[in-house]
Amino acid sequence: MKGAISVAELRNELVRRGLIEPSADDVPGTPDGRPWFIGIVLGASGWLAGVCVLVFLGTLFKPDSAAVIAVIGLSLLVAAFALYAADRGSQFFDQFALALSIAGQLAMVWAAYDATDSDTATAALTCAMQVVLLLAMPNPFAKTIAAFFTCCAWALTVRFGWWGSISYDAVRQVALTPALIGWFIVWLPIIGTTHALIDNERRWMSSPARRIARPALTGLLISLSLATWISEPLGSLMFWNDQPQTNWLALWPLLGAAGALLAAVYAFRLRSRALIGIASVGALLHVGQFYYLLGLSLLTKSCIMVSVGVLALLAAMRLQRQEVAT
Repeated sequence: MKGAISVAELRNELVRRGLIEPSADDVPGTPDGRPWFIGIVLGASGWLAGVCVLVFLGTLFKPDSAAVIAVIGLSLLVAAFALYAADRGSQFFDQFALALSIAGQLAMVWAAYDATDSDTATAALTCAMQVVLLLAMPNPFAKTIAAFFTCCAWALTVRFGWWGSISYDAVRQVALTPALIGWFIVWLPIIGTTHALIDNERRWMSSPARRIARPALTGLLISLSLATWISEPLGSLMFWNDQPQTNWLALWPLLGAAGALLAAVYAFRLRSRALIGIASVGALLHVGQFYYLLGLSLLTKSCIMVSVGVLALLAAMRLQRQEVAT
């Protein structure tokens, strides 16, 4: 048996089996072979470098207005785009472009907040900016980051617009109905988009749309895995508050765990071990956060945890049966 096949042989076999049309675009080239955990480390280093670039430019130019900050941010984003487009095969240029892109995005967020003095408006403008970057950036990793931060900014837009800014001094009391409606307003569009992309994978994989759809799908799954930590950034840090409270935002971690498990199912359909791992870790973090935030007795919490475990086992059995059937 032949151990490996070429891209042309793969395309011919897909055409023979009727999976793609003969007139479809060429099969995308193979990735650079870089392991996913190396990509995470490089991404983190790009973030650190981006922050350092922004601090350096802020110290050098001392911008005193939102317009000047926006010009700096836009210049950095244009430079990042040029580096991505000029040499897409060089890891050095990729990392340099990522650092410039992160610095430019942070500068644009800074300018938006300085101009509007509003958390809601800043989050909304950031969401719009990330959508533009998702469509414009030529690098798949940059598109994935843009898709992820689009979801982050959208979640924070709804969070700030409905319940106001986050308070470090007190925990906001939220009733059951607004808490449920708020979570579903944030995450149902994301779940629906993810489901549509996976169901139509055959269609967009054989078209130029794959250059946007594939990294966007990855970013959506990562954001869905870490849902509650984005929607309620300081919620997981409020377990030190011993005062009795009725805050139904405590349900968000439980809903986030369900979203992370759904992301794991989608990642399983994509045969992506890295995304399955991220979704599994996200589900565990959400369950732990729910345990701390819920103001009930230890016995009640234990019963809830047992119920969640039973549901997870049932979901695993169903997935196993589907795998055997296929």
